[in-house]
Amino acid sequence: MMKSMCSLGIFLLLLAVVSMAHAGEKGSFADLDLNALRWKNRVLVLFSPSESDASFQSQKQGLASREEEVADRDLLILEIIEQGKSRAGNQLLSIKSVQDIRKRLGVQTGPFQVLLIGKDGGVKLRSREPVSIKDLFGLIDSMPMRRQEMESRKK
Repeated sequence: MMKSMCSLGIFLLLLAVVSMAHAGEKGSFADLDLNALRWKNRVLVLFSPSESDASFQSQKQGLASREEEVADRDLLILEIIEQGKSRAGNQLLSIKSVQDIRKRLGVQTGPFQVLLIGKDGGVKLRSREPVSIKDLFGLIDSMPMRRQEMESRKK
């Protein structure tokens, strides 16, 4: 419980740091630079044509059912939606941020796609199908940095 509270606090602080509201737009939109997340978070980016896309919904439901384990792995979820609002967690993303993320990761508009970015900023997984939570967590837990985190938390 304490770990997830700490991770949530770090996530909220990070969003506060990278968020900048744009005048004249409805609501508050964040400018998010993936480089700002390096060495702090693993990032799971869900690209989808719409929020109602079956693959997107399947991936999102799997993650929602394991929120504490997602937080324990310092995993930030980005939802990049073509016909809808894109988000980093619960924070809306600016159009500029969405364009920058697509360009950086080499993902054009189109069908569902999921990418896992490690804390080092490298793409560790790229799939056009939803990834099972078991496989996702297995991949993350096999990473050297994650193994070090688990060891240090045992002490």
